Amino acid sequence: MKLLNFGSLNIDKVYRLPHFVKPGETISSRSYQCFSGGKGLNQSLAAARAGCEVYHAGTVLPDMH
Repeated sequence: MKLLNFGSLNIDKVYRLPHFVKPGETISSRSYQCFSGGKGLNQSLAAARAGCEVYHAGTVLPDMH
């Protein structure tokens, strides 16, 4: 089965912190990781793992930091 999924895709930036930052506080993160994500992309991955031939369509925008 072939599937074309139009859906969201994004980059998730994950920072590990020692505690929640308080107002006015600046702290360093313990680690940083970057993951692909988005509801639409997750649906495409699930369909592919279920055996579908998946094509994913989404909009790519400039990085807004």
